[in-house]
Amino acid sequence: MSWLRFLVKFSFICNCCYLLGFIIRMTDYQDRFEGIVKHILVLGYLVSPFLNIITILLTVILLLAKKARWADVHPYIFILNVIIFLIQLEWFI
Repeated sequence: MSWLRFLVKFSFICNCCYLLGFIIRMTDYQDRFEGIVKHILVLGYLVSPFLNIITILLTVILLLAKKARWADVHPYIFILNVIIFLIQLEWFI
């Protein structure tokens, strides 16, 4: 299940971009590093919520169907993804 490990890790990177984007929006941003900030915002605000939904659903389904093992999913990263997803839900609603 290496694709599931990749999906969980990529989702975590997008979640980190979401948190960075939130911090950038709350601080006094002065158009420096505009290209990097655009990439961070796209990964964080457009990709992250939808990828989180897909990752969490697939992981839970595969774990319940016993197609994947809990140790193969990177449990700490998965739990952090779920926590950040709950934060995203709170800020979107």
